Amino acid sequence: MIKTVLLAADFSVSTHQLLQHAAELAEQYDAKLVVVHAIEPLGNLGHALLHAYVNPATTRTITTTGLDAMVQEVKSQLIDVLTDEYVDGDYRSLDLGEVIVKTGHPVQVILEAAEYCQADLIVFGSHSTGIHSDSNLGSVANKIVNNAKVPIYMVPHLFPPPPADNNHNQMQLW
Repeated sequence: MIKTVLLAADFSVSTHQLLQHAAELAEQYDAKLVVVHAIEPLGNLGHALLHAYVNPATTRTITTTGLDAMVQEVKSQLIDVLTDEYVDGDYRSLDLGEVIVKTGHPVQVILEAAEYCQADLIVFGSHSTGIHSDSNLGSVANKIVNNAKVPIYMVPHLFPPPPADNNHNQMQLW
């Protein structure tokens, strides 16, 4: 039985599509929908730039209170997106649970959120924005597939079609 659906949202162009799938599943099972978004930690380059151009006191502020402010801003934006989608998508009866925004590596944040909210199903995209590779899965999706302890529902990322060839009158499939 599915009581809680966890949606891993990444603010990509496919977020709307992911929300549609997650909302429909949650409605179908009369389940609560919990949304999680991970903010990647600063990498070595980010830390090096801070230390090179910003004084130590400001660096501490940016990496502590600044990060907390960013998490709150991202959470606010995510709630706005979800609210707009609910109104436009007519998901008024949906039980929207918690919106979780945490800093950390996406796989770890998503799997920890699944445990925290006792998710019965994780919904996520197969790729992040801009990934054009020969692989069937993005690295985050691949790791979730291999490490999730609950069933998963993966939505393929549909890349925009290539530009139309004006020399032919026929539609070309890619």
